[in-house]
Amino acid sequence: MLLLGCFSAFGSIVAGYLLYASDNYSGIQVQNHLRGGVLTGLGICLTTAYFFFREKKYKNNTKSPIFLSLLLVTNGMLAYTSHVGGSLTHGQDFLTEPLTQIFPTRQVALKPAEEMLVYEDLIHTILDAKCLNCHNENKTKGDLLMTSYGNLLKSGKSGKPALIPGNPKESELLIRVHLPEDDDERMPPEGKPGLTTEEISLISLWIEVGAPQNQPLPEFLEDPAVAISFESLIPKVQQNQRRMLLEKEAFEEAASSLATLAEELNVHIERDPEAEGPFFRLRMKFPPRRFSNEELLALEPYFMNFSSVSLASADISDDELFFIAKMKNLQRLFIQKTRVDGSGLPYFHNHEHLETLSISFSPIHPGNIFHLLNIPNLKEVYVFGTPVKPEIIHALQAYRPDITFFLEEGPLFR
Repeated sequence: MLLLGCFSAFGSIVAGYLLYASDNYSGIQVQNHLRGGVLTGLGICLTTAYFFFREKKYKNNTKSPIFLSLLLVTNGMLAYTSHVGGSLTHGQDFLTEPLTQIFPTRQVALKPAEEMLVYEDLIHTILDAKCLNCHNENKTKGDLLMTSYGNLLKSGKSGKPALIPGNPKESELLIRVHLPEDDDERMPPEGKPGLTTEEISLISLWIEVGAPQNQPLPEFLEDPAVAISFESLIPKVQQNQRRMLLEKEAFEEAASSLATLAEELNVHIERDPEAEGPFFRLRMKFPPRRFSNEELLALEPYFMNFSSVSLASADISDDELFFIAKMKNLQRLFIQKTRVDGSGLPYFHNHEHLETLSISFSPIHPGNIFHLLNIPNLKEVYVFGTPVKPEIIHALQAYRPDITFFLEEGPLFR
């Protein structure tokens, strides 16, 4: 049985790696699933080897503490890898979402139809149920994000945008959903619940009239066929509205607490206008007041609420980067003119969302600059006025062409 487990693990790892290497899947969860699979396979092989090694000398070797420990650790890794795989397939909330439907914590009234918007309350609800499991920040199949209206207008790996307003026949989204179920390019893929005829009809009609982002729903429902199809989607619309209401309440509670903290710390904390979601932007006042480890830790309960942080000229070093890296939704970080030398950059190696980093006029050690290569979704770095030579910057640019290195100071915040 152990030998069979070894061979099965090896086959699964090879198949998983080939799928990962095909570039059809990307994101930090996909990487974690691959790593978990490799570690699980190594655990199975090590457990099997130890079992046969002891069998030559002892009987009842299954009672060995070492064997049992190896078995326990391997099963733990298997459970972790399976959970990550389940999250990739069914979404991160696949365990908790059914419970919230069975045991709702709060009754939420359905927003009146006259207040609804076609994209926000109808189209996005359809995509959330059928498409976002494979096209989110953690799992981006085909390099296509579908989490916002703006992302739908961008191209994925195919080079074609998912949505072309006014042209449903050329919109990649509708092309893919009409492919045969056994076609590898079909969306959703075989085995996943596909869009219903009513859902496809609604999306097609919406694109045909120009795919307006802010069109009121009553205007869209003037077509009798649209009105009939909408009736079948009301339960999903209710669920989506409940989630959005809870997010809004949580945001308002955090905003109130952060406003008080901002006064105490003498910093600006405001809603981030560039973030897709209820996130905040932290930036220094000018002239900047002392801001160091103590002030940073005062914000720790709200780390998940920040998407942009500017600590230009703050009294921080690489030690503080340990805490800043805990801001898992952070997209933009500006730490120019600080004491950061880059030795704390490895804290961001598994950061999912960091895209912009400014370290201009900071004493970055040339050897530490290479840690930037391991930040998975980094897109732009400002390195003006650092000790790092241009030759090194050009080498980094060649190795990671997806990152743009700017030899300029860059903005103080954004």
